Amino acid sequence: MKSQVIACFISLAAVVLSHGGIFFYIIDGIRYAGNTWLLDAYAGGVYPTPDPPPPSIQRRWYYAPIFDPMSKNMTCSYDGASTPTALHATIKAGSNISTDYQNPNRADSWPNDWNHSEGPMLAYMAACPGESCEGFDGSGKVWFKIDQTGLAPSAVDLRGPWIQLYTISSSLQGPGYTVTIPKNLKPGNYLIRHEIIMVRSKPPQFYPDCAQLTVTGDGTKFPGDEYLVSFPGAYSLEDPGLAMTNDWFAPGRNPVLPEWETLDYPFPGPPLWTGD
Repeated sequence: MKSQVIACFISLAAVVLSHGGIFFYIIDGIRYAGNTWLLDAYAGGVYPTPDPPPPSIQRRWYYAPIFDPMSKNMTCSYDGASTPTALHATIKAGSNISTDYQNPNRADSWPNDWNHSEGPMLAYMAACPGESCEGFDGSGKVWFKIDQTGLAPSAVDLRGPWIQLYTISSSLQGPGYTVTIPKNLKPGNYLIRHEIIMVRSKPPQFYPDCAQLTVTGDGTKFPGDEYLVSFPGAYSLEDPGLAMTNDWFAPGRNPVLPEWETLDYPFPGPPLWTGD
């Protein structure tokens, strides 16, 4: 029995080692540390655990992927939708927010990097009711898509390479995933939901992360109902961009199925809202 428990733990550790999430947000030159609860839980005494943990704009997240698009964890990762946090980062509409998937605090150990490279990156926002996002769980048709990034210019087909490789993959030490807040978006408090979909997997792997923003500026626009979706609920495994995923889906791998021989990746989710 003891050996089974140890084997289970090793298996879980291997899964954790394989994946990741956002460690930092960068807005107007300010670097906001992500939620450190998981680092604290797994540091094993090597790194001191702050008590209480430092405040963060980020909701709780977990390294493991989500495989079921109808899981409640699709909102903001595992337990992220219900995380109580009061801190918000201020950003002006039209400005950029960048995300860093590299962990500088454990460069000698796991999980110090993002080691996937195949799949799209997407970003959504949801307006928070009231004067704060604290306590808002992101439920309902409240999410609108503000960015979607797919294949790199050098891609030969849907096997890639993908822009993800050059922006957040540890192998190239990219600059991070940068998203522009729509310049005409009306001021208010918002959740921002960054998501990576790993398509070299059957079913695909979903990695959402959420953070709290206070948007300022002179914008007056907000997306209509045709742009709003819920998480879970926005995706189905039958969506073309998700149904075509496969375990051997990577550059140089064969066989190449006919539906992969294109540069037109069908992004899942609602149409992009630019605010123009």
